[in-house]
Amino acid sequence: MAEIDRAVRPAPDEDRTPIDLGGLVRGLRRLRALADRPRDAPQQLALFGAAPTLPGPRSLPFLGRRRSAAFPVLPGAEPIRADRWARYLLVAVMAGYIALFSFWTVRNHRGFGTYAFDFGIYDQGLWLLSKFKSPFVTVMGRQLFGDHTSFILLPLVPVYWLLPSAGVLLVSQAAALGLGALPTFLIARDKLRDEMLAALLAAAFLLQPALGWTNLEHFHPDVFEVPLALFLLWFMTRQRWIGYFVCLGLLLMVKEDVVLFAFALGIYVAVKHDRRVGLLTSGLSLLYALVALKVILPHLNGVGTLNGWRIPFGGPVGFLRTLVAHPGRVIAYMTAGKRLWYAWQLFVPLGLVALAAPGVLLIGIAALGSNMVSTFVYQYDIHYHYTTLILPVIMVATIYGVARWPARADRQKLVGLVLAASLVTAYLWGPTPLGRHEAFIADPRSATVASFHQAARLLPADAVVSTYYGWLPQIDHREEVYMFPTPFKAAYWGTFKQEGQRLPQADRVEYLLLPSSLDPEPKAVFDTIRGNFDVVYDQAGVMLLRRKA
Repeated sequence: MAEIDRAVRPAPDEDRTPIDLGGLVRGLRRLRALADRPRDAPQQLALFGAAPTLPGPRSLPFLGRRRSAAFPVLPGAEPIRADRWARYLLVAVMAGYIALFSFWTVRNHRGFGTYAFDFGIYDQGLWLLSKFKSPFVTVMGRQLFGDHTSFILLPLVPVYWLLPSAGVLLVSQAAALGLGALPTFLIARDKLRDEMLAALLAAAFLLQPALGWTNLEHFHPDVFEVPLALFLLWFMTRQRWIGYFVCLGLLLMVKEDVVLFAFALGIYVAVKHDRRVGLLTSGLSLLYALVALKVILPHLNGVGTLNGWRIPFGGPVGFLRTLVAHPGRVIAYMTAGKRLWYAWQLFVPLGLVALAAPGVLLIGIAALGSNMVSTFVYQYDIHYHYTTLILPVIMVATIYGVARWPARADRQKLVGLVLAASLVTAYLWGPTPLGRHEAFIADPRSATVASFHQAARLLPADAVVSTYYGWLPQIDHREEVYMFPTPFKAAYWGTFKQEGQRLPQADRVEYLLLPSSLDPEPKAVFDTIRGNFDVVYDQAGVMLLRRKA
């Protein structure tokens, strides 16, 4: 309406007496042009929050300058026509992904396919919080947030009030990863101006092998990084800074190492979009990381981060010295073993199209580099959860890579390449129902599972128990539960300063719930304490023992 008003109304300070026939004609022509302009269906676009924005000052007044034209999202851009079938496809792939992985992971848990590390850690910690108790997780011997600053878990506590089930973690994990398709669609829609191409790229994202394996690796709060990082990047491209900073704050609450992504993102935003926003992003992320590493973690666990040993050449200082003095040694180290194969398995499933947008890829370079350089083999293996800050960057770089070709026919070919690569690699490397390697899902109908549940019914709800690591997640809703042989011989407990020692908590253990057949090391510990316990149950490979009065 403002455009129509400007077309037919003179300015307030104009002389209104004479009739300006030329201006009237120009106004009528402009009205006709507005009527003939292709409509962008803003009421439909608003369904996904993607309605076009008008030029004007930024959402946050203190951020200063007006919008840049780096990524135009103004009405003058090519209109995007709503595509009903594209939206049906998007909803279908998201719902299908969430349903499949929720079913798989819950069934796997019921079949004893989840373990003390790391599933039991988060399940016991959240259950304790839901009971208004200190979240000291006896599974690992540390405060829940003294392991990692994963405060993003706090919104799940009220859910535990209503549904105190391990399934809450598994379903929320599948939902978080499946939700990543939505911001992928929105970013691709804005960049490619085509909803069907955007929906196909969203489907390709959900086919990524690393994403599927992350979903099947028990539970980790890192999964919330995927949708948050993608929404953060979407808000960045549209320069909606309030939503951007909300997502940034939530993302920093996932884990202290998010700084590897957020700091680099700030540099990118400063160069490509807005200098003040970028510098603020990098500054806030660095400040939060320092507070987490130097204040929160030392206060909760007494030592700070426990993962410094993963940095080669003697830790952070030694690594930097080697990088400066002997860069060839660092390069040789990072290209040895399976590290290059790991990078190949991340980029090939999207057809290597991401390489056409190297600037965007730089946002994830620190996160990828930390995995490639780590001494911890799980960090450079797509079967584990260390790709959650990398996959979003590669996906967005892929979208930008496709957008570099202006012709719609070229974009269709590239999206076809990406989708084909995703389907082939999902079959070769991913956990899909039709994949070459069928995902292992534990069977809840086994005789051992039935026998275990009979034994578990004999456990008092408040009993202190030491149990087998594969059974612990089934009974971890209690204040004290240990992974045998802890606490009789500490293993992976506390800050690792008491490894192999008998802990004082051993005198409080009332029950042992163990397999009839143990490995040599735990069996040696069991033999030394066997005389202090009576057998309560022993069937189908499951033993329950109670401490003698």
